[in-house]
Amino acid sequence: MNLVSESLSLDDYEEAVELFFERGWTDGLPVVLPTRKRVEALIAYVGRDPQASLGPVPPKGGDATIEKLAINAVMGGCRPEHFPVVLAAMEAMMDPAHNLNGVSQTTHMCVSLVIVNGPIARELRFNSKDGVFGNGYRSNAAVGRAVRLALWNLGGAVPWDTDKSTLSHPGEYAFCIAEEEEDNPWQPLHVERGCPPGSDAVTVFACEGPHSVFCYGTPEEMLHVLADSMCSLGNNNMHVMGQTLVTLNPLNAEEFAKRGWSKQDVRLYLWEHARRPLSDVRACGVVHEQFRKMERDAGRYPLRYDLDNPTTRLPVTPTPEDIHIAVAGGRSYFAAVLPGWGGFGGFAVTRPIVRPKR
Repeated sequence: MNLVSESLSLDDYEEAVELFFERGWTDGLPVVLPTRKRVEALIAYVGRDPQASLGPVPPKGGDATIEKLAINAVMGGCRPEHFPVVLAAMEAMMDPAHNLNGVSQTTHMCVSLVIVNGPIARELRFNSKDGVFGNGYRSNAAVGRAVRLALWNLGGAVPWDTDKSTLSHPGEYAFCIAEEEEDNPWQPLHVERGCPPGSDAVTVFACEGPHSVFCYGTPEEMLHVLADSMCSLGNNNMHVMGQTLVTLNPLNAEEFAKRGWSKQDVRLYLWEHARRPLSDVRACGVVHEQFRKMERDAGRYPLRYDLDNPTTRLPVTPTPEDIHIAVAGGRSYFAAVLPGWGGFGGFAVTRPIVRPKR
């Protein structure tokens, strides 16, 4: 196999692990050593030319060849069968609609979340239930970290350098979940976004970490707390719109469905009610006003909202379709909202997972 990356010959395991820290090739955690055997196994599994490229990874523009991505996937802990998921996630993040260059360099604390859908999620044991945003599952952790290591090593998204995030969040290490599709009364996220039923896909969306919402009771009671949680004045959406993600647990979704609420009904209700009067938003200060003007000048802030009228009630997103809804987690009292970066980018992009033909 034609591999062109630098090859090192080291006899001492501990020395090899430390070398990755010394050369800045890891994100602060130890890595699985990318031996030639492991890297070749991933490339052989997907059957692609090692030097084929997905393109330059912003902000520094390292070439995302299949070989380089396989090296980072091994370092993150991936097995060969994880690699198609990593490739789909990278393709989605590098779509211009996601604005990876901006996501990687903003002072905001958004990180690209990877959401896995389809039979592959169950076959590879991605976690979609209790503790879905947490630890404990290899597939979530390995795919999530593989993507982050690729951004680190190929994109140069490094704190104190190009990554200007003021506070960031732990998803910088790994931020990957699967949607729960079996215990879910609604159409899964990737089908809603145009993929065939029964297919495999990933959706990436740049967002803050999950904000807990005590969400239990009747549909009206759940919607009341969700709408209030979504329009906090601290999130970018309330000032410059953009997109946002609502994660309902399977019990929440079941309660909605029993009362005849479709996912679109929930989305429309939230868009109509997760609003704040302009006077509240304007009280946040001049800087917020300037951002709002900048977005309007750029054509990303809908003209239909009268910004001279203090009684205008502003939504969190330009359209209902900019509210993404996924079902995941345990059957309990809690949901989550994950605000996006605002109108600047990080928008959701979905890509099919291409599995090798056997």
